[in-house]
Amino acid sequence: MKPPRLDARLRVVADCVPRCTLAADIGTDHGKLTAWLLYHGRCKRMIASDVSAASRAKARALFNHMGLSGRVTISKDEGLYALTDLTQVVIICGLGGRTMADMLEQDVELNKAMLILSPQTQLPLVRDALNRRAYRITKELVVRADGRFYQIWKAIPGDMRLTEKERALGVNLTATSSATPVDYLHWQLKVASSWQGAGAATLKRWIEEKIADEAGDYSDSL
Repeated sequence: MKPPRLDARLRVVADCVPRCTLAADIGTDHGKLTAWLLYHGRCKRMIASDVSAASRAKARALFNHMGLSGRVTISKDEGLYALTDLTQVVIICGLGGRTMADMLEQDVELNKAMLILSPQTQLPLVRDALNRRAYRITKELVVRADGRFYQIWKAIPGDMRLTEKERALGVNLTATSSATPVDYLHWQLKVASSWQGAGAATLKRWIEEKIADEAGDYSDSL
């Protein structure tokens, strides 16, 4: 039985996961990422959680079909409340920034687990929540999939002091095979061109400055 095919975004997420005894896929949806990680032996066991009964049913059917049911616990608990064991890696992808930040605020001990996150919106809120959790982002990978850009973060316990510009745009943007930081920032600038209100002009200026910085770093590496 072949593993499910992952799109460019989920494949980068999968590549971020180190070999471990137990990982959790929060908001597992169809369960494809969990199945891929178990099939390839990246994780010995996994928790796959989703508040949607339909998503849990899809994931359960996939795990049964692939003979993986004995290695996965399916949970309906929200966010970090699904962590019932000493989890080494926590994956939360494909959720809005507000929802993800609220999950990170839950009163659940993480036991120094690595976090792999891919917020869809309101990224500064997630950076703030990580800071309050005493976690720092070590890498922000940029990915293009199905015509859209995403960031995928790796975070570990540690101090993270961010300027307002870093809070808004990130610190360590890193290229993948599908996109470079400059690609991502140009897309961000295009999106920002329609923004109005207080702070919009400042944010657009920051994006332009970061494009220049990233382009300079790329030229220096050649």
